[in-house]
Amino acid sequence: MSSQMIQHAVIGLEGLSLTDQEKTWLKKHTPKGVILFARNVQSPEQTKALLADVRKYAGKDIWVAIDEEGGRVHRMPWAPFNDRTQANEYGKLYKTDPDEAIKQVFNDSYQAGKALKDLGFTHNCAPVLDIFYPQGDPIIGNRAYAKDAETIAVLATACMFGLHDAGIEAIGKHFPGHGRANADSHIAMPEVDTNLDTILQEAHAFPQLFAKGLKHIMTAHVAYPNIDDDVATFSKFWLHDILQDKMNFKGDIWSDDLCMKGCGMPIPEAANKAMDAGCTVLLVCEPEGVQEFMRAFA
Repeated sequence: MSSQMIQHAVIGLEGLSLTDQEKTWLKKHTPKGVILFARNVQSPEQTKALLADVRKYAGKDIWVAIDEEGGRVHRMPWAPFNDRTQANEYGKLYKTDPDEAIKQVFNDSYQAGKALKDLGFTHNCAPVLDIFYPQGDPIIGNRAYAKDAETIAVLATACMFGLHDAGIEAIGKHFPGHGRANADSHIAMPEVDTNLDTILQEAHAFPQLFAKGLKHIMTAHVAYPNIDDDVATFSKFWLHDILQDKMNFKGDIWSDDLCMKGCGMPIPEAANKAMDAGCTVLLVCEPEGVQEFMRAFA
């Protein structure tokens, strides 16, 4: 089981180039992928060199992901990544000129996707499918396209098509919804205090994108105590009964980062629980967490 765990992992890297330890892991205990953050990128040339090195040790088929939503969530401090429009601005435009909003979202995502592809990436953690909920923690806030699932579905579809046309796989997030959450799951265990019908109504963008070709989703480290005891990442109810059975999702289910405080447990335990619930991709982003994960499963 341990080597199988690693084959499902997408791991973070320490810095701008591979450490000797990372070279050994990539070669001998090859994960499904790596994910880059601001600490890993300095320039296009350096990023290309790092990803070429990753493939040298792990093979050409390794996945390479990043969070380039646009707006306030971007990792690379150069164009076209550092001056993209925030999602909620597109939502505002959609109210007055829907065709123009759709066109702008597509073009923005396509240009970003082409640039990602040129650097060597395969996956982007976007679009955000969460609703904007004014009383929710601001961790989502203006990253959401709108307050309603229909607008989100239309604009997120344009984002997905833009990425796909550029050769980048889109990862929709955060299932079944982080917008109402009362905390930032990076630092605490958030809860959403509402009923199942409301959650499903607000998550309606997800099945609409599945029908259009979305093959990857990321879970929310959020508890919905009125519905199920586990956070969604560890919940068979959310991942099997709702996502796979009710919404007919057949693709890859990415855990959100298992290093986040929203998990509420050690990383090896979180990895086992996420896999057991139905996650097919285990995201382990922080260098210390990667060490802990590899020590447990390599």
